[in-house]
Amino acid sequence: MLPASSAFRDFLLTKIINATHATCKSESFVTMATCARQEQLKRLVETFVTLTPLDCSNVRFSFISLVGKKKERLAPQPQAYLHSAGALTWSVTVQDPSRSAAVACQLAISSSLVVLIEEVGRKVVFNCFCRDVIGWSAAHGSFKLFYQRGLCVAFSTRDGRWEDSQEITQRLQLVTQGGTAANMTLRRNRLGQLGFHINSEGVVADVEAHGFAWQAGLRPGCRLVEICLVAVVTLSHEQMIELLRTSRNVTAVVLPPHGDGTPRR
Repeated sequence: MLPASSAFRDFLLTKIINATHATCKSESFVTMATCARQEQLKRLVETFVTLTPLDCSNVRFSFISLVGKKKERLAPQPQAYLHSAGALTWSVTVQDPSRSAAVACQLAISSSLVVLIEEVGRKVVFNCFCRDVIGWSAAHGSFKLFYQRGLCVAFSTRDGRWEDSQEITQRLQLVTQGGTAANMTLRRNRLGQLGFHINSEGVVADVEAHGFAWQAGLRPGCRLVEICLVAVVTLSHEQMIELLRTSRNVTAVVLPPHGDGTPRR
């Protein structure tokens, strides 16, 4: 007796498989199998075949199509290129304050960077991470891009092309957490008050309910990036308050908060 083991099991299975292969190739076994198959087929014919004709005039047969269903062609997504991870470029003009001249540049926006490259000298004149962009304003082809604490870079599309302005805005919406800025004119009440308070970063802390500022769309969490055409990032808290208090006509460029009410920063 051979002891039960994995080696014995493998040996026995190998013997059985080899015996099966040898049987299938043996002429005597093939002849016996053929005769047995013919006898079974003969018995089936004698038992189940009928000579009565079938009336198939009112019978409908549903055949299963073996041809695979034709795949529906997906409609191309409009402006799918705006979702590209690589950089998309537009021809823009940047106003250089140091030279008091307009500089032709290429604006490149990838999924991680915003870059302005001078066309003539191939120099990078501006760059920032997309995560640092907090908002933008666009009007008649002119752009202001706000980043970090409210710093700004301004440029305009060539010939004020509306299509380019729309594409740039859509691209920024896809690759940044920024929002579209709103231009507001803030009125005073009968006491000469604007009806809101801001902190040292220019973020609105609270707004008088249903006052003029509330009606204009100002809400807690909004960030003022410009007050009376002056960049808030260049002002101290005292200067902001003084400008809001003494200006006859108060205008502001305001970035809305995130969906959860937190300010953009």
